[in-house]
Amino acid sequence: MAETALALLTGRRRAGLQALTEVADLYALDGEWQHPSPWRERPVPVSRLLADVHERVAVEAYRRATATAEPGGLDRINRALDRLSGAAELTSTGKRLVEQLRWELKTVDA
Repeated sequence: MAETALALLTGRRRAGLQALTEVADLYALDGEWQHPSPWRERPVPVSRLLADVHERVAVEAYRRATATAEPGGLDRINRALDRLSGAAELTSTGKRLVEQLRWELKTVDA
């Protein structure tokens, strides 16, 4: 049951971000620079890092609500948000999304 809930949650987050990218410019020159990711061995473009963080914030909220949080999960997400905050590729809309994710994460941690 928990696996199904996580699959639905991550699918919804992916679809939401994809819909947002169709109506708003979140980043420019995607792929010009590569960024370290706490979840991947190799650096990734800003679009991939943003998608990972967008999904992970929701997963962390779910895991905390169900008392199955990963050790260090919040730290990894915060590191990725910090990297995104400094990413030259993000537009002002992309930066606002990063700040919204940071706010969402704070409500999870409260």
